[in-house]
Amino acid sequence: FRLLIDLFHRPIWLAGVVCMIAAYVVQAIALYLGNVAFVEPLIAMELVFALPFAVESEHRQPEWSEWAAAAAVVAGVTLFLATARPTGGTPNPGNGTWVLLGVPCAGVIVASLVAAAGPFARYRASLLAVAAAICFALLALLTKTFTYLVSQSVSLALTSWQTYALIGIGIVGFLFSQSAYQAGSLESSLPIIDTVEPTVAVLLGVLGFNEHVRLDAIALFTQALGGFLAVGGVFVLGRSALLVRAYSG
Repeated sequence: FRLLIDLFHRPIWLAGVVCMIAAYVVQAIALYLGNVAFVEPLIAMELVFALPFAVESEHRQPEWSEWAAAAAVVAGVTLFLATARPTGGTPNPGNGTWVLLGVPCAGVIVASLVAAAGPFARYRASLLAVAAAICFALLALLTKTFTYLVSQSVSLALTSWQTYALIGIGIVGFLFSQSAYQAGSLESSLPIIDTVEPTVAVLLGVLGFNEHVRLDAIALFTQALGGFLAVGGVFVLGRSALLVRAYSG
């Protein structure tokens, strides 16, 4: 929390927070209109959209590997969505479903925090990034439910526990992400958040929200190939000197 107090005195960080809040509002609208398994994979595109801004701010053209990584992310996400074809879903699952989704996620978060503070402290940034990513995945599902509750009735949303869980998990995830960025280089944390969050969110959307994706052998193989391309591309971009310098300011 001392880190946040220090950051609040930095105007450029506050500007970033404003942009992040605006992005979350847009994401919430997207989740209201679509399903989690369709919206969340698009988060992996973050670094692709950041590449032109990095070129402008750093006054350097990307290397061939950075172009190839960006193309791999676009191709991977497109391939996954084109073959998975996410449809359906229940925007407001029962409390029992939330428990089944939340308990294992909480277990992984706690295990990551314990490892980050103990024997695996040298991987602190990466472990905190895992905890943040899982929080953000849960946040996406809670946002989906929240937008549904608001569409039914504002009073229903205000009297539902999901609204307050959304606020809490959002704050905790934000704290974990900022701590991850402070604990080590961006190469150790940003690619993990950009890949683990959509992966976990899609799995939870399918398992808990009954969203449907194609599960025949060819579709599963193609989805796995798309996921491999996207994840590989994100990790290459996340370790790109051009993007790291741009993100570091």
